[in-house]
Amino acid sequence: TITTSTNDNSMIQKSESAAACIERGPIIPRDPLRFEFSGVSIWLDIEGSEKGGDYHRAINDCASKLGLMPIQGHVTAIYGITHLTEDEARLKFCGDVRTHFLGRGGGWPHLQPIGVLSDIELDGVNGGRMDMRWSEITLSSSDEHEACLDVLHKIFHKGSTSDQERRRPWRPHASIAYDNPEDSPLDLLETVEIISRYPSLTKNAKRVTGMSLWSTEGRMSEWRRIESFEF
Repeated sequence: TITTSTNDNSMIQKSESAAACIERGPIIPRDPLRFEFSGVSIWLDIEGSEKGGDYHRAINDCASKLGLMPIQGHVTAIYGITHLTEDEARLKFCGDVRTHFLGRGGGWPHLQPIGVLSDIELDGVNGGRMDMRWSEITLSSSDEHEACLDVLHKIFHKGSTSDQERRRPWRPHASIAYDNPEDSPLDLLETVEIISRYPSLTKNAKRVTGMSLWSTEGRMSEWRRIESFEF
């Protein structure tokens, strides 16, 4: 696990080695991510994820440069709800979730970037549950964020067999790319080079523009939006 930061609060400084990257030949597309996800998930939609936004462009630049499938930009609030049917999750999302977060005035608190991470996770190794490599913009949590997560956990888990204590603290991040773990070109150097093209990604707090409910069952290409609302 490696994080980069600078003293001017921008978190990223393009290294000489990144600036002097050797020109590559034709990009060979990577095999699509094999890992199969599960359940339904609650995502936060952040500014810049719209077409042409800095986050959207960084995702697509990274995918194009490394031969990866572009991901759908998101910040995960809850991943992999499996104890509810899709219709049951939709009712909770369109009812309690929508009512609470639209009624609180400020929606979801802004998310502050604090670094960049590129890492690998292997199922069964050091508590890992997935086989994948990924890169992200790491975001900070606060007491206010944790309170929001408590509300979501209560709505979706209280009274069910999955009603266990929520993992703390929340570790929010804006994913940039996913890849299979073997011989992946996705690393910290490549991620920093891409993100450094868009300084606003790491200098500015990100406004959460809405929330969405997604089916994350199966492979990434099978993900689909179920419901969403804007702040």
